[in-house]
Amino acid sequence: MINLSWSPLDSTIELLDVSDAGDHLRLTVKSNRESSSCPDCHHVSSRPHSRYTRVIQDLPIADQPVRLLLISRKWFCDDSSCSVKVFTERYDWLAPHGRRTLRAEHTLRQIAFSTSCLAAEKIAQAIHLPISHDSLLTMIHKTPIPVEVSPFPRSR
Repeated sequence: MINLSWSPLDSTIELLDVSDAGDHLRLTVKSNRESSSCPDCHHVSSRPHSRYTRVIQDLPIADQPVRLLLISRKWFCDDSSCSVKVFTERYDWLAPHGRRTLRAEHTLRQIAFSTSCLAAEKIAQAIHLPISHDSLLTMIHKTPIPVEVSPFPRSR
């Protein structure tokens, strides 16, 4: 195991292993929650269903790309009125079906909005946060942009 100073993304995440996977660092992390809230009905469940793994891109450490191997849980929803019977854990730092931490997405979004997606792809590669220009373009399209209020009255 590589000796690394890493602070977890939240208090429910435990670092199990750090390994050099050649082109990136792989941090194996596990959720240690005793319960989780159903995303549909918000009923708190303490009855685990199973475990599964997700690979999540995070910000680089010491000029090394980072992939989190997240060992997460599925839970039974015991609320009989809920249509969801089994659900996956949710995290504040990760979108429900996300493949990148929100902090990595934030950094990539800032780069993508600052330049063209082709240039942003090269910048992201240089800072060890690789992504394709097509994925950056998709990220831009999915970003909600607030409508600014014009100081000029609309003409009718």
